[in-house]
Amino acid sequence: MTMAESAASRAEVLRTRDLVGWAVADPAGATVGTVSDLLIGRDGRVRFLAVKRGLLGSTVLIPVEELDWGEQSMRLNRWLDADVRRLPPYDGDRPLDGEVVAEMERAHPRFYGPPLPFDALENQGTPQIVPLREARGFRLPKDAPNLRGWTVFGEDNERVGVVEDMLVDPHLMKVMYLDVDVADDLFRLRDDRHVVVPMEFVELRERGEDAWVHVLTAREIAALPAYTGGALDPLIEKRVIQAFSRESSSPALPPEHQASLRPRESRVDLPPPPLPERHADESYPDERYPDEPPPLPRRSDADY
Repeated sequence: MTMAESAASRAEVLRTRDLVGWAVADPAGATVGTVSDLLIGRDGRVRFLAVKRGLLGSTVLIPVEELDWGEQSMRLNRWLDADVRRLPPYDGDRPLDGEVVAEMERAHPRFYGPPLPFDALENQGTPQIVPLREARGFRLPKDAPNLRGWTVFGEDNERVGVVEDMLVDPHLMKVMYLDVDVADDLFRLRDDRHVVVPMEFVELRERGEDAWVHVLTAREIAALPAYTGGALDPLIEKRVIQAFSRESSSPALPPEHQASLRPRESRVDLPPPPLPERHADESYPDERYPDEPPPLPRRSDADY
């Protein structure tokens, strides 16, 4: 430790340059990056720390409330390294004006939004909605179209982006959402913005390989909370459902216009039906397989 570093570690009031280079770790002790800058609001309060993730990694903003200060190091009090990876990159050349801050809070409510109630701080239970590629045993019908790459349009006929993937509920064996890669000109943050759209509000047009979203315009869809991959965060799902419900006088499209991508059932993927109880003579048809003939009657010893 140099003399300057020793003096900084004993100082009660630190300068910005004293903090640059401090390591930031998560609660498990994994290093997530180093401090590269401090961002101060017009009220004079430190709002964010800019944290550089590795030599070639991006810079992200971490709210100062999420950090515990130590001796020339900081520790996140809740977020893990995997959570920090979900943060949008920070561009130091662009000012954090009110619109950008509002978009951060809207797109990433778990990280930048107002304080959440206790029951929303953590994901509860086993993940239910997952990308199709991660759903074990899930199969689409053979004649179902592959929606990846289809163009997505909003209620105003403006282009939103393209379909990246489908999100499914393996327990219900149903496609629940489209993962939409949003066009860059519809938002201000410099991230690879994805949002999810409920299938019941989507109309598929196979001839043009288009997916038309009802109720919300293109910019309203782009303003939905960001989907950052993996199992769908219940908080994000709740905000998406609220957005469509607020703008819709009816819960969904009429059934004849809804996109239908129900998968085929499989005995391997679904739990087998319970075995029926047999009668003493076992001479009635098997109810599980009504097309099969009834079993042959038992033979007695006298028949041989």
